[in-house]
Parts: sequence; structure tokens; C-alpha cells
Amino acid sequence: MKNYSKQIFQWCIALAIALFIMNLVTFAFYDPCQELLRHQGSNTGFLLPGTHGVYAREGYCIANIDDRGYVNRSLPMADSYCIVAGASHTEGLFLPLKYRYSDILNSMLGSDDELRVYNIGRSGNFFSIVLQHLDGILGEFPDAKALIIETDTLTYDTKALYDSQMQEGYDPSETAQSMVAALPERSRYTIKVKQCLPLVRELHKQYLTYEESKTEPSTSDILDEDFWAAEYAGGYAEALDSLMAFIRSKTDKQVIILYHPAVSVEKDGSLKLLTNGAEPYYEETCKKYNIDFVDMSDTFMKAYENEHIIPYGFNNTTPGSGHINRAAHRMMAEELYKVLRLYVLFIIGIHNINIVIAHPYEACTW
Repeated sequence: MKNYSKQIFQWCIALAIALFIMNLVTFAFYDPCQELLRHQGSNTGFLLPGTHGVYAREGYCIANIDDRGYVNRSLPMADSYCIVAGASHTEGLFLPLKYRYSDILNSMLGSDDELRVYNIGRSGNFFSIVLQHLDGILGEFPDAKALIIETDTLTYDTKALYDSQMQEGYDPSETAQSMVAALPERSRYTIKVKQCLPLVRELHKQYLTYEESKTEPSTSDILDEDFWAAEYAGGYAEALDSLMAFIRSKTDKQVIILYHPAVSVEKDGSLKLLTNGAEPYYEETCKKYNIDFVDMSDTFMKAYENEHIIPYGFNNTTPGSGHINRAAHRMMAEELYKVLRLYVLFIIGIHNINIVIAHPYEACTW
């Protein structure tokens, strides 16, 4: 009995040492920043200001959280700036910050010592959710000269288009700093414990991903041709018109919808864009309300056909799946730059701009 108890004790010690080592290793693999949920702001929540995080489950990123609670480099915000909003593709916790399209665009606009493109992307803040926080964006960043909204899908049906106009509101007192200051001692202790146990957070993340996979609709269901044919034959166009009219009624700033469709690599080696065919509706309606619609479909296809570049996936993931990679971020920045150039010239009134089409990084400065 004594030997049996001793063996169990040794097993427990060995397990504890193994977990300790695994936890240390996880710090270099997955050490996410702490979230601070909110309701009446520019998105659904902050990340703990002034902290750093490591993300290597897909790509690799060491994230920097600025004083406002967003993922940005520690640089002052320029007097003239635009806001970039979207979900995890925009937040960009899968590659170094300087390779995100917002940071590339910032450099294209001639600035490496201040932020002329400010990123408020947040994982899970899809197109409809961003629009529901439009009051918060405009309230928190009233001096922004332009608003870029990123989305990887246009699969929002008639009801979703109307629901997108329902605003969460804006509470100016709901800042990252005020929320941190108001945290009770127990919550502060919980945050510290979580920061010390990245292995537990990784396992929890894996569990949530598994649970979501069981209820998540398939791509074929989302892109069901019969469903979308019925939508387009019904009140879809009217709902989309109502949404764009709503956006334009809220602001006269330049608004850009940045659309980058998901893709799949087919068995024959071709690249397929996973869309529901709503692009023409968006192009027409956005044009009607002077909203720029940047569609990356043709750019992605040309990049694949000419250079065999797949816009989604990393070296440690399946090509064509997951999040957009460095190549896609660069292509998106280049397309956005083309749209923003006229904005820079004629709205802000910048002087001494050298436009060189062949070298867009030198083409303008704010």
C-alpha cells in the first residue's frame, strides 16, 4: 500500500512538472490579451491597454495593445486620420502589425511616425456588427476623415440588412482606461491568474472552437443558390438600399466597404471564390449613395493565376483557409490606396504630393 501511494505521488509530481513545462511553452505559442467587453462603443470590446499578446495558432503575431485598448503600434494619432473597422481579418492577430493592410496603408500614405490609419478591428465584429456600432465609431472618432469597413462575405439576407441599422448607442465614458479603473479587486486578480496560465486559455479556446463547429452552418448552406435567388427576387435590393441610405444619413465622411471573398482551392488546382453573387447589388447601391465598394475578387484571381498567390492561409495552416495572409493584406492596402488618393487630394487639401502610379508607396503623404 505504501509503495502504491508513493507511485501515485510520483505520477502527480511528474504530471505537475509536465503541465508546468507545457504552460511555459504555451507562452511562446498562445498568450492572448485580456478582453474587456463593452456595449456602447465603436466595437464590442477592448483589449487590456498597454499589454502584449502572442498568437501562433495561425501565422505568428506578437500584438501590441495601445492606450485606447486597440491593436496598434505605439504611435501618436495624426491630426488627419481614417478609421479601419472589421473583424479578425482587420484586427490582424495572425501576422506582425507592420504587415496588416492598415499598417501598410499607413506607410503608403507617407507616415511611419504617426497613425493616419487607425485600426479598431475586433474579432467577431462582422460587417453587420460594425454597422450596429456606427454611432459609437462616429462618437468616439468624430474627427476621422474616412471610415473603412472590412468584410469577407456579403451573405447578409434581407432581415440582417435591416437589423444592421439597429444601433448599440454611444457612451463617451465607456473607455478602456475607465473600465480598467473600475475593475473590482477580484476581477484584477482573475486577469492576473489568466495571464499566468496560457495553457488553460488555449485548452478553453480549443473547446469553444469544437463546440462552435457542431452548430456552424456549412459553406453550402450559407451560399445556397435557391435561398439567395428567392432573396434577390424579394425585398433584398430595397433592404440594401435602405442600409446604404442609413449609413450615408449618419455621416458625410468618405465610407469604404472593403470586401475580400473567401476562397477554396479546387481539386483541379483552380481557385474558387465563395460568394453568393451579391456583388452587383452592392456596387450599384454603394455608387448611388457615394460609398466606395472595393471588391478584391478580381485582384485575388489575377494574383493566383499570374503568381500562384493564395490570399488565405499561412505556412502553419491549410492553404486557402482561415485568415488572409501577408500577400492579401498588401493587395488590399494597394486597392484602398487607389480609392483614398482622391480623398487625400481633394478633401484634406494636402500639398506637395508626388503621384507616381508605378510606385504607390511614394505617391502621397498626408
